[in-house]
Amino acid sequence: MATQRAPLSYLLLLARQRVRVRHWAIVVGVALFAALALLAQPVLTAAWTHDAVRFIADATALQQRAALLAAMSSAPSTIPSASLSASPSSASPADQAGGDAARLQWLADARTLLADVPFREAMPATVREDMLGAQQQVAAAALATAEELDRHLRIDIMVRIALFVVAAGGLLIGLRLRRALTGSAPEGGEEGPVHAGGDAALQLVERMLAALSGPMPGQKALEEVAQALVDTVPVRACGICLSDEASEFLQVPALFHAGTLGWAQLEHARGVVVSGPYEAFELPPVGVLADDASAGYGVAVAIVEGREVFGHLFLVCDLLPEHPEHHARLAGLAARHLAVAIGHAQRTREGRRVALIEERTAMARELHDSLAQSLSFSKIQVSRLQAMLERGSEREAVAGAAEELRDGLNGAYRKLRELITTFRAQINVGGLTVALDEALEEYGARSSVVMLLDNRLKGCQLSANEEFHIVQIVREALSNIVRHARATQATVKLAPDTGGEIVISVEDDGLGIDPAADAHNRHGTSIMRERALSLGGALSIMNRPEGGCRVLVRFRPGTPVA
Repeated sequence: MATQRAPLSYLLLLARQRVRVRHWAIVVGVALFAALALLAQPVLTAAWTHDAVRFIADATALQQRAALLAAMSSAPSTIPSASLSASPSSASPADQAGGDAARLQWLADARTLLADVPFREAMPATVREDMLGAQQQVAAAALATAEELDRHLRIDIMVRIALFVVAAGGLLIGLRLRRALTGSAPEGGEEGPVHAGGDAALQLVERMLAALSGPMPGQKALEEVAQALVDTVPVRACGICLSDEASEFLQVPALFHAGTLGWAQLEHARGVVVSGPYEAFELPPVGVLADDASAGYGVAVAIVEGREVFGHLFLVCDLLPEHPEHHARLAGLAARHLAVAIGHAQRTREGRRVALIEERTAMARELHDSLAQSLSFSKIQVSRLQAMLERGSEREAVAGAAEELRDGLNGAYRKLRELITTFRAQINVGGLTVALDEALEEYGARSSVVMLLDNRLKGCQLSANEEFHIVQIVREALSNIVRHARATQATVKLAPDTGGEIVISVEDDGLGIDPAADAHNRHGTSIMRERALSLGGALSIMNRPEGGCRVLVRFRPGTPVA
């Protein structure tokens, strides 16, 4: 039979193991429930605590208003001087009417407050109509609310302590059950010394981490993993079978093994299909007489990450293991490390491929938006110059057209040099910060201007195209500062704002800018403006009140700012 399930002894052991797992799951579930309740307790407590504190504060304010009204009604000094001169012995009717209105308003506020008592124990049966009686009820309700709040807070503290004890105790008991579950050793047999402790697993993990520490697991690393399993676990052989896709991606053979196995046994182990946590199988006999041959028994586990299966790993023993789950556990540990290493290598390669595509797209866009347009303009100028020569135009007109052609070619040459410098700067390798540091260092070395960088975008995810345009806008602005500003200091600031946009600012303390002097794009403002538009933002250039110029770009990135 090609592949067989575990025998009855294995199934009985698995049944006992599942009972332990169920007990462990119950304990851990209770602990997690207590931990979640402990986390949710402040949220549940905050509502009634806030209501009680608000009620006490409103009652205190109401009592202060009552005291003020009593003082105003009893003290003649509170009556305005004009009223005192007109009626020394009593207040004016207007003042009395105002006082009555204030008292009525106070009684209305008291009724509203007493109708919204947080705790039923503090709510009076009826609200008295006289101000003194209502004031006493407000004071009594505030005192009763404070006492109930104190009692509820005490209960809340005891509940939190109880939840903490249950969560911590459940966690400790769960850890002990888990340790007993995973570290239980068979009482007899050849496999006992290996599983009596965790030394084998620790040694295996150490050797696997050393073997898989590179960027991509190669043939040597896979062979070292197989050999580590043979050295750590008392098995005859260990093999790693990779799927065709994983083998092609890693550029390694599809089958590795360490130990002693025949060709037919290797092919049989390679064809094992793992349909559960592990698969127990029996190897075909070696030799002509099956009774005289040592067939061997094996355990296979899948090398899987998420939904992607990279193959399987198998262990082979001469004798039928008494507890195959121990072998499966160590094999599963090795398989998980292999799956993580292969998956990480795949994601790294995919990330590099996407970054390369984005960088090439940005390069193509730059060639189209700058150099191609300049060459197209120069081509038109050549046709215009040729037509003027054919018509015999005046020398001055021909010289003017030639001058425009020369300016266009000079601009195209300058853009070409800028693109060469840009493409040499590998933004995707070092990131935006490295590219900006290199730009500031480059332009700082060309002049005596002190270059400062304040980059607060280190937590923002920007695409390669966005980083590309940011660097080019900053480089163009720094070039203008070095050539025209006569500044002593330049500061580049990058930061997210509260509206989810990114703000880029390049400031200097130089001469500033005259908009009329830049009519022919002498300072490259149209290029910076086009780059800002390609980011979906806007560019603004202004003179600073304290002197110098400020170039400001705002745009909303494709990935929302955290």
